[in-house]
Amino acid sequence: MVIASKVVSPPQYNQLLVVTVLRLLVIPFADGGWGELLASFLLFHISFLIIRSYRLSRWLFVLMVAIASIGFLIDVLLTLGWLLTSPIFLLTVQSIYGFFFGSAVLLILRNILQASRVTNDTVKGGVCVYLLLGYFWALLYSIIYTLDVNAFSSALATETSRLRVLYFSFVTLTTLGFGDITPVSEAASVLTVLEALIGQVYPTVFMAFLVSSYLAHREFQDTSTPPKPKPEQH
Repeated sequence: MVIASKVVSPPQYNQLLVVTVLRLLVIPFADGGWGELLASFLLFHISFLIIRSYRLSRWLFVLMVAIASIGFLIDVLLTLGWLLTSPIFLLTVQSIYGFFFGSAVLLILRNILQASRVTNDTVKGGVCVYLLLGYFWALLYSIIYTLDVNAFSSALATETSRLRVLYFSFVTLTTLGFGDITPVSEAASVLTVLEALIGQVYPTVFMAFLVSSYLAHREFQDTSTPPKPKPEQH
């Protein structure tokens, strides 16, 4: 007698969720020295977890890791002051990480939408998407600020703090709108509006998807379960 065992796919988003949240918690204390190096390493680690989820061929995987490593190396050298703070180096790091975070949002969304049923991992993936959106837009704001330091009403990056750009991004994503930092240039204004719209629409659509998928799976289970035979009457 062969008993078919149910195959359960391993969780994909546990590490990504933990490291993404951990970096948010570390950033306020990363005011120079080892703190900034740790923040840089966590950013690289997030990128590595994203690359690992691509399911690439071996040489493409090595290529992507090499690209992320270049961004990490430049970031560390800038942090240590061993490399001249130049817009070219800053834009290189921001563009590399922006590519990985943006592609991760699309990849995880695709996996969620293709999932046959709602699991804890599905929910974690949805939360990862929301957090990665905040990181992705922070990188876009950083690019705009690198190209134009007057694009915002207040500095998004200082020598003693990496938190301001993330703070502005998540305040915009959650539509809190404190108003202490506001966009000035047209490019910054458009990005801010788009992030605020996504911050409103995404949680609503994701919750609706979770509910509809759960109900559809429950209805399928009810219809696929054969009815119990009625007891015979003597």
